[in-house]
Amino acid sequence: MEFVTGQVLGLDGLVNLANIVFLVAFSVRDVLKLRVLSLVSEGIILPYYYFQHETLWPPIFWGLAFIIVNLVRIVALAAERRPVVLSDREDQLHRLAFSTVEKREFLKFVALARWTDCLPGEVIIRNGQQISDAIVLISGEMEAVFNTKSRIALRPGQLIGDSGAYSGLVSPADVVARSHAALAVWDLRHLREFTASRPELRAKLLQIVSLDLALKLRGVAAVASDFAGREVA
Repeated sequence: MEFVTGQVLGLDGLVNLANIVFLVAFSVRDVLKLRVLSLVSEGIILPYYYFQHETLWPPIFWGLAFIIVNLVRIVALAAERRPVVLSDREDQLHRLAFSTVEKREFLKFVALARWTDCLPGEVIIRNGQQISDAIVLISGEMEAVFNTKSRIALRPGQLIGDSGAYSGLVSPADVVARSHAALAVWDLRHLREFTASRPELRAKLLQIVSLDLALKLRGVAAVASDFAGREVA
């Protein structure tokens, strides 16, 4: 009976309790719960080392080190799991163009953008200009003018000059604002540096660019067909 009492209530009981908590920690799937339980386990066993006939300082110091590391990681994990709150324009941009990008990653990505307003008639990109920015139309009306008879309207959420930006080619058209418009603009050099260590994000952005380019090509084909029809008429 004394043996059982000692294993439950004495210093040895702390060892048993700490190991039970540690065992539970390794039984859970969630990393945050694992770290919290590991921290609790280390905290439970520290008095065992301290109240020995001769205090066992080395395991106490190492136990404190493990507690500090776990505490730092717990705070970091908790911060990562907080709900992502986007501003109105960030939320609008995410819905329009980047809905496939996870919001937490998008928040880091959009922090590189600068927000620009333009006036009716303002030329955003000129024909033959080397494109150094990735631009997304957020609101307003714009059109790509290939010549006096070929024009393509650009809708909010579409990328401006994306094919030239990613291929290194110059812009094949003037891009002109037809109303007050709002733009999100990224410096391409900074964007490439940012996505270099984020292959999943880079793949999603390239997929968005490809889909946007396909829509523009369909628009070009429709304009060309309409123009040919009028010529025949």
